[in-house]
Amino acid sequence: MQVQRSTFNLPTQPMWYNSTMPPGRRCLSGPRFECSWPLLLASIGLLALAACAGVPASTPTMPVALVTPPTATIQPVAATAISTEPPSATPPSPSATATAQPPTVSSPTASRPPPTATPKPTIHLFTANVEVADPGETITLTWRWSGADSGTIYHIWPTGQLTGPHWQIGSTGSLRVTIPPERRNHDTFALYLFGADDSGVVAQQSLQIALRCPDEWFFQPAPDICAANAAVVSDGAEQPFEGGTMVWSRAEGLIYVLYDDDLQPQWHMTEDRWEEGEPASDPALEPPPGLYQPVRGFGLVWRQHPTVRERLGWALAPEQGYQIATQRTSHVRYRDIYVRALDGGVWRLRPNGSAWEHIPAADG
Repeated sequence: MQVQRSTFNLPTQPMWYNSTMPPGRRCLSGPRFECSWPLLLASIGLLALAACAGVPASTPTMPVALVTPPTATIQPVAATAISTEPPSATPPSPSATATAQPPTVSSPTASRPPPTATPKPTIHLFTANVEVADPGETITLTWRWSGADSGTIYHIWPTGQLTGPHWQIGSTGSLRVTIPPERRNHDTFALYLFGADDSGVVAQQSLQIALRCPDEWFFQPAPDICAANAAVVSDGAEQPFEGGTMVWSRAEGLIYVLYDDDLQPQWHMTEDRWEEGEPASDPALEPPPGLYQPVRGFGLVWRQHPTVRERLGWALAPEQGYQIATQRTSHVRYRDIYVRALDGGVWRLRPNGSAWEHIPAADG
């Protein structure tokens, strides 16, 4: 704050000064304000001293005009002391300053023990008391498992289906099971473990028992699979044709027709429906020289099925009887059929009439 310096130009003799009065009486005879001017001068002096002490010299001065006091009685004004000390500057409040915080130290806590691990579903043991068995034999299965809700043993069908017998089992035990007499090549069991809440199969293991072949093949070298049954041996006949061969088996009551062309099927079989006393042939059909009309069961199939007659043509020679044998593989769905041929070889007929082949006799 700056204080302006005031300059008062005092007249040599104020307008109210009575020069005719003696000095001791002038304040008494004149107006009351006459005796107050010395006090006013003292006050002005004090103000001037304060201004000189606290205000720089460069501060502009402002003249003060002396106002003629009124005639009214004026009470003397007490002088007011003015501080000559400069105002103290109040420093601005500092803005918020980030205060360094000491690093947080985690207090040690007691370590928790690791959670107990859930046992993994495991089959520790699943065996049989034998490695090789015979069809119809009773065997013993033994098992041990853990970590599952339940277990089931299935007796697998040869087709791989789980629709066979099955047994609900505990985590350890044994079971006696009889192998079906018609089972061939091997018998299979499977152990399945199931989780809780219908979570499904959580572990599985299969067990396969090899089976001995109860029946030998009627020819050598034999196939590498068990025969489904013993060979069917009976009277039979065979006849060659221009476009194939016909074979008859009395025991089976079947006639096998084999074609030499590339059409499908390559072979098929049909029932022998000819009965004794029926016509053996058709006199109206005259074969070319050197060829023959088939008779009896072969002739009936040949005459009643135009497609057979067209594909086979005429017979090259009369039919001949011999001791025939037939045997099938033990495949569940697609079985090969083996038929003894007139020359001692074997006719191999592939599944679904897809193909056939002649296997020469082992000695020739």
